[in-house]
Amino acid sequence: MAILESISIVNEKDNENHSHCQLALPFIWSSDELHYRPIFCLRIFSMIALWDLGNVAVQWNPEKILTMLNWPSDKTATVKQSLFESSLWLDLDQGLTTEPEVATLLAKETILTVDEVIQCFETVRQSLVDFPRSIELIHDMKAAQIPLYVLSNMSTVNAAYLRQRDYFNLFDGIVISAEEKLIKPDVALFQVVLDRYQIDATEMLFIDDSLPNVQASQSLGMQAVHFKGSDNCYADIRQHFRL
Repeated sequence: MAILESISIVNEKDNENHSHCQLALPFIWSSDELHYRPIFCLRIFSMIALWDLGNVAVQWNPEKILTMLNWPSDKTATVKQSLFESSLWLDLDQGLTTEPEVATLLAKETILTVDEVIQCFETVRQSLVDFPRSIELIHDMKAAQIPLYVLSNMSTVNAAYLRQRDYFNLFDGIVISAEEKLIKPDVALFQVVLDRYQIDATEMLFIDDSLPNVQASQSLGMQAVHFKGSDNCYADIRQHFRL
């Protein structure tokens, strides 16, 4: 059951200066001449955590991957434009294509060879390094008996690679976009989580680095944190769950 508590709200400028997470809350507004400002809100403490993975629990940094490849600039530019910034990457995340299919296609259409594209995919997996503070927070949530779930845009191969890590056993449920043939911010993918695990959206806090994904979750009634990885962001999440 959700817990309600009245709290003070700092202004937007203060939030920016301190790099706080953006936590969506229902405001009660007060008028002061021609200005409207939130004077307090009812903060709903959700009891379930829904985690994104890339750039929240593990690193997702395309520029770092390009550096790791250590290739000539024309090839790294091709990887960036024709893979990371193309619809092919989204198709992989949505399960609409496979790595061998993408490698064959790019070898036909770009200066890259099949082996080089495969090397790109392997380098991507090597780059998925855990964020220690996020993994610590996941462990602390589990110790506090907070139900933990994952909702991530990710290919089946990358998801299988991450599932080998010990902390994945802490999650009560995992939904991967490629396995559902859906992709965030499509609300249908969020609904998969709610329906499969019989969860009330209002009791869930979604943690994601993408604002469109955050907004999609809010449209279903979830609370959400726009994750920034700052000290205050971690502190805000801990405060929300009273950890």
